[in-house]
Amino acid sequence: MNNFIKHQFIDERLYPSLMIRVQALMLDLFIVAAVVFNSSRTFFSNYQGEYMLLKVLSFVLFLLIYESIANTTGGTLGYRTMGIKIRRFGDLNKKLRFSQSFARTTMKFALGWISFLSINIDPHRRAMHDKASGAVVLISK
Repeated sequence: MNNFIKHQFIDERLYPSLMIRVQALMLDLFIVAAVVFNSSRTFFSNYQGEYMLLKVLSFVLFLLIYESIANTTGGTLGYRTMGIKIRRFGDLNKKLRFSQSFARTTMKFALGWISFLSINIDPHRRAMHDKASGAVVLISK
């Protein structure tokens, strides 16, 4: 395990606040919604209410894929814009594997806002979905 994690002193400047993480999430949701809205206008322009379920499913599927792939590269566009990155908790120099990223994204959406409740009480500011996947969110330097 990394010596950084073993130390009792935890540098608060390494971890983003809950507000920054929520802002990054909102930015990602806006990006995904814009992509799905524009693509649905192209593919479903002749249909009204019948394909609403398909539009919602395409939003959820695209969000799951987008976030899982982006997290394996160090973070989503929202995270990069807000100056934060995602790493493995045991080794802060390594990025998440796809299986970890997919588990993190799945847990994040399954738990919803409840997952963020543990950020302010955890010394490493890890949300429940971070703990479940072995991830930590850090401020980029």
